[in-house]
Amino acid sequence: MIVTFCADLAQALAKLKEASPYSVPLVIFGHMHKELASGNGLRKMIVVGNDNIIYLNGAIVPRVRPPSLTAESEGTSRAFTIAEISNGRVEKIAETWISVIGDETRLEEEHILFGSPSRGSLHASLL
Repeated sequence: MIVTFCADLAQALAKLKEASPYSVPLVIFGHMHKELASGNGLRKMIVVGNDNIIYLNGAIVPRVRPPSLTAESEGTSRAFTIAEISNGRVEKIAETWISVIGDETRLEEEHILFGSPSRGSLHASLL
């Protein structure tokens, strides 16, 4: 689990769970490139802990690239990690690329990283 390398975070979450009526459904951080430096594949962007907290590494490198929707070289594509939360539950997490050309923006790509079981998505798609 991700928290094993961050004792301060684990302690803070444990104290919050003990002393507060609030739950923490999602922890978001950003670190590392998507591909592992060792060349052994991709890093995991999402881990669901034993406590059912979702740990999301939202870093996407590069964050800006040339657009792939058009043959033209103008504009850029920009990466965003989007989390949808409803009633304290994580419903969807997606890696999203938005094409930006002048004042025009549009969805270029969306990769669903997580979808809650109530939305019909499988947790197996996380890894």
